[in-house]
Amino acid sequence: MLKVAAHDILSFLASGDWVSGEEIARKLSISRAAVCKQVKILRQRGYEISSSSGKGYRLARKVDLLDADRIRGSLNTRWLGRDLQIIGQVSSTNAAAISSISSLPNGAVILAETQTEGRGRLSRPWASPPGGIWMSLVLKPIMPLNHVYRINMAVSVALCRALSDLFGLDAGIKWPNDLLIGQMKICGILMEVGAQVDRLDYVVVGLGLNANNDTSRFPAEWRSTSIAMELGHDIDRCDLICRILQEIEEAYENMGGIEIYEEWRRHSLTLNRQVLISSASGELIGEAVDLAEDGALVIQIGDERKRVLAGDCIHLRDATAAAVVEGR
Repeated sequence: MLKVAAHDILSFLASGDWVSGEEIARKLSISRAAVCKQVKILRQRGYEISSSSGKGYRLARKVDLLDADRIRGSLNTRWLGRDLQIIGQVSSTNAAAISSISSLPNGAVILAETQTEGRGRLSRPWASPPGGIWMSLVLKPIMPLNHVYRINMAVSVALCRALSDLFGLDAGIKWPNDLLIGQMKICGILMEVGAQVDRLDYVVVGLGLNANNDTSRFPAEWRSTSIAMELGHDIDRCDLICRILQEIEEAYENMGGIEIYEEWRRHSLTLNRQVLISSASGELIGEAVDLAEDGALVIQIGDERKRVLAGDCIHLRDATAAAVVEGR
């Protein structure tokens, strides 16, 4: 008997019509019990599947499954995404990329319908239910290790361009690597680097973009939104992925110039804000007064300015900042 994954079952339900469990079992050469088991797994992943003893199974809401052939056919890039993998479920796309890094070429892309262990900064969990874009890019640039920050700038700028041009959404960048609409998070970027003392081996860039997700189901403290929530309707994820990869390739190839830095700075939502920065060296509270060309955040604390190259950033209201300072 063939080994069947939940994603194989999902392909039968993608139309949104009723499909009998007997028909699915027959076409996949598996038992009805195996079909039931995989439907249960899909429900656990967040898919809303109705069942009826007389009709079978039906997706309560039609989903747009990622289609590798369709993406490849529409992709207008020279090298980024030409090696493309789509996985039904994975612990995280970054983990999958890093585990196969030696065999993956520069520009390889891994996508997943769901992640079970999606991660953000500082290993925080990142919700990755169906409908989002969970993607990792494999980059093997020839560049000094201390220039890696340029990749984060280029990717952030590319995402802002794609969301603006396709949907008219005005996304801003919260230092160092989140995209917000208003004050609501729509995308996170996680870069993981492999390097030796004298050279950069690889950079894996993970993107978690809330696309057709109902973020009202996320915890309120996450302050999340999605493209569908902003527009009032679902979007075509395959088309968006093609546009994102096109914009990233263009920005990446021009990331050595001043233009990408200036655009990154213009999109900043952190500049001129009171911020709390947590890093390995402790916490800082002050006003974000500048963003340097090397990606550092410059913070004014009294009469002193400090540069921060990495850390966790929280935007504070002035009153909140004052209260935090007084309480320390």
